[in-house]
Amino acid sequence: MEECRVHYRLDLLIRVLDATTGRPVTENDIRFFRNDKVETALNRGEGCYIFMNCGRENCLMRVEVYGFYPQTVTVDYEKMEDYLPSIDVFLIPSEKQQIEGRLLTLQGKLSGLVAVEAIHPGRPVSSIREYDAKKHTITVLAPNRRMNLQRLYYGVFNPNEDTFEDIIVKEELSNKKVLLKEPIKNELPQNAPLHAITFGQVDEDGTYRLAVLNDGKDQNYLVKYIVNGETRYKKIDLQNISEVTLD
Repeated sequence: MEECRVHYRLDLLIRVLDATTGRPVTENDIRFFRNDKVETALNRGEGCYIFMNCGRENCLMRVEVYGFYPQTVTVDYEKMEDYLPSIDVFLIPSEKQQIEGRLLTLQGKLSGLVAVEAIHPGRPVSSIREYDAKKHTITVLAPNRRMNLQRLYYGVFNPNEDTFEDIIVKEELSNKKVLLKEPIKNELPQNAPLHAITFGQVDEDGTYRLAVLNDGKDQNYLVKYIVNGETRYKKIDLQNISEVTLD
């Protein structure tokens, strides 16, 4: 009898996260649609789903989970690592939680808008003590002997210019040092604050929504959004947004 060999290739890993908390979405009824066709994925736990032998052609992937707004993302293999193509999808809890007062939501429509995200300047999670540009590592100030970087995405806030740069944590090297996925591009202010990023959703027609947890505290956020290739910033109090829009 001839030997039968079955080859498997991991073609895509999707990590599904709650946009308001950064935590994995672990609901069991998650569905994936690749170019509007149902796609089967293997649940690896902690919000991670892998796609085997599905090919590596660029596509649109829609993620649907009960209790969250659906999200469509572009899968572009040219922008991913070849050995493990992966993408993170951030889902925003649906209107039920907003009606119950657990979320504050900024929403509207802006032509040419492609991305929206925000940080809370008054709530840094840590600050950068040292940055090694050659090794792409940062050492953070950790008063409790261990850094509090529980997410992967952070904004390096520049209080002098009211801007922030996105960074992605690739690996934790020690209690106070992490390796970044990409180098920091902009000049760092002294003890640059690190802030958790809250990601919003933008549809093809420019309809957007950005939601944060309503904890009853100060909700003054710095919103960054990209319109027709231009990066803009706007300070917004999300507790008073009845007439606030992005422009």
